[in-house]
Amino acid sequence: MNTWTKKSIELAREPGYLDALGAIYVMNINPQRPLTEEVENKIREAFHNKKSKELVHLLIQNEVFPVKDSYVGFLRLNPAAIDQNPITIKRIAERLYALGIETLLKEATRPKETNRQLGHSFKKWLPQLGYPVLAPEEFALARGIAILAGGDAQLAHYAREKLGCKLSKGIDFVLKKRESHIIGEAKFLTTPGGEQDRGFDDASNFIKGKLRPNVKRIAVLDGYIWVERTGGLHNKIVTNNLDIFSALLLPEYIKKS
Repeated sequence: MNTWTKKSIELAREPGYLDALGAIYVMNINPQRPLTEEVENKIREAFHNKKSKELVHLLIQNEVFPVKDSYVGFLRLNPAAIDQNPITIKRIAERLYALGIETLLKEATRPKETNRQLGHSFKKWLPQLGYPVLAPEEFALARGIAILAGGDAQLAHYAREKLGCKLSKGIDFVLKKRESHIIGEAKFLTTPGGEQDRGFDDASNFIKGKLRPNVKRIAVLDGYIWVERTGGLHNKIVTNNLDIFSALLLPEYIKKS
């Protein structure tokens, strides 16, 4: 088992793991996203008069759709499909009517899901390590420890152009320590299975990418993955020797790299 992985499992066993993590992945209480009075009145009218196509048209323009349905994304991008697919619209509308108008409106104004903000939380925390956050030109000249400023795509561009890393998507951070570099992904995995497990697979595949001698790839992961279980994702973690570990250990990892 990788040393840093082992440390992360031990850390998660200790009291205060989640409390400490709360300083990185901040769980804000998000505000409701209200509808205008005009839109709410139109939704009520379409709902009470069973104008299904009009109801769906109104709701796909809203930031939040009241029910989770895999077809909604297509309808958002192609609203004309609402008039062209009566069976699908009937099915979705029946789910909306089953909510009742007050529940429908409540769901249409629900706050943004906190787990969608977690990636931004990590990036806001990173400068708190105390290292300078530098633009690419300054970063390239830095001699001590520094953090590269920029969004996912900008960081990936730097890693490809300056560090020779073959990357197919954005990354979450690029760190420099003298002439060595650390590039990585950071994720908070909330529940086992499905997309969350794929998040781990993406991270591990990222680490296995080709490297130059002066570049390390790491995955900074937190959440349920450090809870010891038989088989499944936990088994994948303990049987590899990849630098996958908790964000709480990142300061120590940087100092010892």
